[in-house]
Amino acid sequence: MANSSFVIPNEVRNPPPQGTDSSLALGMAKANFWHEHRTGITRAFVVVGVLVLWEGLVRSGVISPLFLSSPLAVAGWIVNGVATGSIWQHIAVSGQEALIGFGLAVATGVPVGIAMGRVRTVRDTLEPFIMAANASPTVAFLPLLIIWLGIGLWSKVVLIYLGAVFTVVVNTEAGVANIDPRLVETARAFMATRRQVLTKIVIPSAIPFILAGLRLATGRVLIMVVVAELYAATAGLGYLIFQGGAMYDTTQVFAGVTLLAATGILLNWALRLLERRVAPWQDLQET
Repeated sequence: MANSSFVIPNEVRNPPPQGTDSSLALGMAKANFWHEHRTGITRAFVVVGVLVLWEGLVRSGVISPLFLSSPLAVAGWIVNGVATGSIWQHIAVSGQEALIGFGLAVATGVPVGIAMGRVRTVRDTLEPFIMAANASPTVAFLPLLIIWLGIGLWSKVVLIYLGAVFTVVVNTEAGVANIDPRLVETARAFMATRRQVLTKIVIPSAIPFILAGLRLATGRVLIMVVVAELYAATAGLGYLIFQGGAMYDTTQVFAGVTLLAATGILLNWALRLLERRVAPWQDLQET
């Protein structure tokens, strides 16, 4: 009778300790959580660390509050302004100016950029003027705008518009010009009309560039809000900042800057969400 061999599996001879499966699952869950929230956690730690260091330097007397207010003092000023309602007027005024100026920049900048990217005659005609205006110091137009439009809302809106529109135009044109020509040729081979090529290929392909231009333009808008409220303004976050500077009140200055920075962060976050919804393939390219 042939000898038969019987091999005992390693798992039977050396059984894994109890709880290994649960420990492995817990470790995988932690790894997945870190992978999904790594950016947010890292940024939170960095921001908290900077704020704690900043607060410590001011409280220890290394930095005088006359030159640099503390984060807690700035937060207290904002909370008090919100509670008393004194800050809402400034937010409403600056918000109205920024919203109208930014809306007009998007409404005109995107179509002009698409036309420049698709039609060579339009690009050759408008590009010298666009580049010259984009390179010009927008702030220099403020005195002229006040002369032409007065000291009311529209002089500020036009300044904000001029600060943002060229960024939108340039990025939109770049997005349209960088479309893979093979996609357009394939669509035309299947008898696609110009409108179908524009709506099904050109605009979807250029969306990441357009949204990048909008994100850049939001920063220009917030800067122009401050500049526009430098002259003949009685309300607004820019007016609040300059008023605090005139009174050597660094807490008020940093409060206005903080509100503008928070607005910029929220707008950037909203545009990121919009990009993920209308151009989800961008996330696949980043992973």
